[in-house]
Amino acid sequence: MLNLKVNKARIQHNILELGEIGLSQKGGVNRSLASQADIDSRKWIKEYWLKNVVSEITTDVGANLWGSYPYVSEKELAPIIIGSHNDSVPEGGKYDGALGVLLATEVSQTLSENEITLRHPLKVISLTGEEPNPYQISTLGSKIISGVVGQDNLKKFSHIETKESLADAIDRLGGDFQHIDENVLKPDSFAAFLECHIEQGRRLFEREEPVAVVSSITGIYRELVELKGESNHAGTTDLKHRKDALLAMSWINLELRKFLSEFDETDPVVGTIGFAEVLPNAANIIPGSVKFNIDIRSGNWQKVEQTITFLDECFEQLWEKGIQNQREKILYQKPADLNKQISAALVASTEEEYKYQPQQMTSMAGHDAANLARIGRAGMLFVKSVDGKSHCKEEFSQIDDIEVAGNVLLNTILRLDKELD
Repeated sequence: MLNLKVNKARIQHNILELGEIGLSQKGGVNRSLASQADIDSRKWIKEYWLKNVVSEITTDVGANLWGSYPYVSEKELAPIIIGSHNDSVPEGGKYDGALGVLLATEVSQTLSENEITLRHPLKVISLTGEEPNPYQISTLGSKIISGVVGQDNLKKFSHIETKESLADAIDRLGGDFQHIDENVLKPDSFAAFLECHIEQGRRLFEREEPVAVVSSITGIYRELVELKGESNHAGTTDLKHRKDALLAMSWINLELRKFLSEFDETDPVVGTIGFAEVLPNAANIIPGSVKFNIDIRSGNWQKVEQTITFLDECFEQLWEKGIQNQREKILYQKPADLNKQISAALVASTEEEYKYQPQQMTSMAGHDAANLARIGRAGMLFVKSVDGKSHCKEEFSQIDDIEVAGNVLLNTILRLDKELD
């Protein structure tokens, strides 16, 4: 292996500079899909890539940004792709997604400034709309290019507030919604896809280890629910005659928590109600309706299906009590196993560079790699999250751990370039 190292100071500088785009007065980053901050961050990435990293940038039909590494000897080989996403959750941190793009950038820049010729074409990518967003679809860019969703399905999505169609948003970002179905990546059209991401949990933090290899990515089931009870006066309506939609949602949440707590902690299932909209939302009126989502996750899809059946029973009980419900399934993403050869290369590169064997784990967060794993070889590397914080302004990963990840990725690219056809 070549004795190349990533530039730690440069990575730190780029994290802070990109992190200023969309930074709020509260200290969180706001770069939701198709927002001005999303557009500005894309501009920053393209300008940096063209100046320091790549020979060409293209934007595909899903508005994903692609950069082409210049030094390649066998251009007919399928490319190695490395990257993540640049968007953020509301009031998120500087590391979620962005770190993966910046480490892909740094690895490519290190190779480029040393004029290292690779056998395979190397593509850096910043994927569109990975996070949940007002258009109500996550991992959008990877879903499009992997064929998980098509034009007919995407036509129904629009911004929950502005009502802009998702189609118009994709076109506004430089994509081509009209030709989405014609430009899906074919199975095995890439040699490997590598994504680096902060862990977003506490496992590495508690073990005091800088990186881990992801063996699989959790399945996610998500539904949007509307419960309809009956609005009435908060003071004059006695308890036995109330049909309180908010109380019904709270009961669902508590029952779900009790049900999930019965599963084995070594193979967990987690569930969250993270969004709720109450109507009429007034202090002196019993809530007549509430709209909310339910998010269920596990690496064991059979347990997810058991949980869905349990929810069916709970909602049936509410019907019997006079609380009507309308449910819409908005995500049904089964767990994705990542490629063993890529995982082995990540393990070997870590052992060679840092003399310890990284643990392999299931990601309990969804990632773009899950979609790309359905059509080709995909792998992931986790970086330690301090105190397990993520999706908040306190999100932080230490630069020394990030440097470890960068060097592991760099050596893994070199290793895979030799190993893969």
